[in-house]
Amino acid sequence: MAFKYSIRLSGAGGQGLIQAARILAEAAAVYDNKNAAESCSYGPEARGSASRAEIVISDEAIDYPKVESVDLLMALTQEAFDKHIKDLVPTGILVTDSNVKIRDEVKGRKVFSVPFMEIAQEVCGRPAMVNIVALGFFAEVSDIIDRRSIRQAILARVPKMSEDIYIKAYEAGLKAAAQQLDK
Repeated sequence: MAFKYSIRLSGAGGQGLIQAARILAEAAAVYDNKNAAESCSYGPEARGSASRAEIVISDEAIDYPKVESVDLLMALTQEAFDKHIKDLVPTGILVTDSNVKIRDEVKGRKVFSVPFMEIAQEVCGRPAMVNIVALGFFAEVSDIIDRRSIRQAILARVPKMSEDIYIKAYEAGLKAAAQQLDK
């Protein structure tokens, strides 16, 4: 049977979700030898408005890259949660920032609530690193893309001379996930 996994990263413009989706797609396609398709949508104002990025990963050709049912939903804002929770499959994984109020729709699903913004500020001194912290968290809670592949894709996409801060953010996400999984 064919393997197909759909991911939706959602939040506000300026949180780097589109960059994160591109990193995940590259990690899957280039470093994990899977097929991947990435698409994004964001408001005209970009910063602060709704933002969504989607990745489909498969071991076969991807004939339709639009995500309709989501296996993993990452919602970094309340608006993103409210808008996209209906698309999460019953066996799906929900990852939210700790400021999101989770409602009853999530019963029966794996749910992780993480202070991504606080971790990015505390570890990196930059809340803008929230996307990379989230990638680390994703890498640890999901076995869809190899952690080393995501790390390689991060290093291939970030500005030279800033690799250390990005890897620090990524490792902070891995650590946050490991702590959640140990509970």
